[in-house]
Amino acid sequence: MDDPRIALIEFGGSHDECLLTQVYALKQVNAYIVLVCDEAIKNRNPEIVAMVDDIYLVKTTGKAIGDLKTMKLLVNFLVSQNIQKVVFNTAQGGHVRNLALLMPKHISCYGIIHTIKKFNESFTQKIIHKAIKHYLVLSDDLLPRVKQQKNLTIQSFYPVDFTKTVTHSTKKEGDVWVTIPGGVETRRKDLSSCADLIEQSPPNVRFIFLGKTDETREDAKVFLEELKGRNILDRVSIYTEFVPHETFFNVLNETDFLLPLIHPHTPSSNEYIKNQISGSFNLSFGLKIPLLIHEAYSGEQDLQQSAFFYREFNFGEQLQCAIQNRELKKQEISSVEKWKSDYQQKLYVKFLGLPTKN
Repeated sequence: MDDPRIALIEFGGSHDECLLTQVYALKQVNAYIVLVCDEAIKNRNPEIVAMVDDIYLVKTTGKAIGDLKTMKLLVNFLVSQNIQKVVFNTAQGGHVRNLALLMPKHISCYGIIHTIKKFNESFTQKIIHKAIKHYLVLSDDLLPRVKQQKNLTIQSFYPVDFTKTVTHSTKKEGDVWVTIPGGVETRRKDLSSCADLIEQSPPNVRFIFLGKTDETREDAKVFLEELKGRNILDRVSIYTEFVPHETFFNVLNETDFLLPLIHPHTPSSNEYIKNQISGSFNLSFGLKIPLLIHEAYSGEQDLQQSAFFYREFNFGEQLQCAIQNRELKKQEISSVEKWKSDYQQKLYVKFLGLPTKN
């Protein structure tokens, strides 16, 4: 049998952290891999670029006719390359709808859904279902919350592979690093409680917002001023420019805990847990870094195995407990079979209906 020919497509530009496990899995079965993406994704993923066989760069304009033409050209390219299967790394939105409906019948379509609201509420997604019949969601805990979908196959997937390059250490001996992936903003993080958490923590604990922070945003200005007023600004690190790939993983390599700042009855709780996972979760599972999560989410099976729980008023006490038991939690995360690279790579190959190599 000829080696499979697969295209991985990412239009959205915000979920390329899910690509590496897929590429590793496809390399295990000697697949010919085409990566379809924009210039930004290409530039920030040199490891993936080095492994794929071809790259097709897409630049959309936001204009209906022009973007439809772009999708037709992409289909022509995929046909010319004898692509057999297409995986939409973010299987939602208008571009995915247009491309999926243009795809010839002999190319099978698969997709990853990042928020299950798309299954339960989106009319556009119902149209996409005409072309994509096989989906992955990013957590076992999300699966039971998906409304039953006729003629669709839906299963879970954990992209647990991440670059682990490390060049140097800047961590002081005795310090504890609590990393909050992303910049300072309120849409995905409960900043209103964060100053209290920092104030409760020992002075050797450093909180790192690992993403670009726009200091001109009102929410960022208010938060930083509050830290300054409480005299705890020196316990916090932020980045005012885009965080380079190498820096991102250098910091994670030194990180003791990941703190998503998801709290009930806040905007962050509307984004996460019920309908989607935080990107912090797979970083935890893949890099074996324990999470610090609000007690309201202690019923989530994945978090029971990867997190220490707290409430806003007892964060300092629970953090001390977490520091004492960190190594045990790391061992627990490492022991979970489904969070091992080989397990997820084999699952992904099976999901695509590809024969495994001995």
